[in-house]
Amino acid sequence: MSAEDEELRRIQEQLQAEMLARQREQKEEEERRRLEKQRIDALVRQLLDSEAWARLKRLEMVKPGLADEVKVYLVQLYTSGRLTRRLSDAELKALLARIAERSSSDFRIRIM
Repeated sequence: MSAEDEELRRIQEQLQAEMLARQREQKEEEERRRLEKQRIDALVRQLLDSEAWARLKRLEMVKPGLADEVKVYLVQLYTSGRLTRRLSDAELKALLARIAERSSSDFRIRIM
């Protein structure tokens, strides 16, 4: 083998090793996210009654981003001590209405 071939082989092996390392890091990050999601879900499930939990899971199917926002908010309420009991479905609906009201934009069209 020539020196050029040897150098190309070495570079190729280095690139493959870097790619494998990136893939391994990506898998580890995905696993960390999955475990964190499971921990949050387990905590939120304890904070909601069965009807409220079912509503949140249905919301998650339609609007996963909003459901995640609600879960994080509930965890924050719990960890700050402001949520000391399980929320009912009606209370979750009220919370969702407040979030929807806060995040909705008011668009007005003026025809001049």
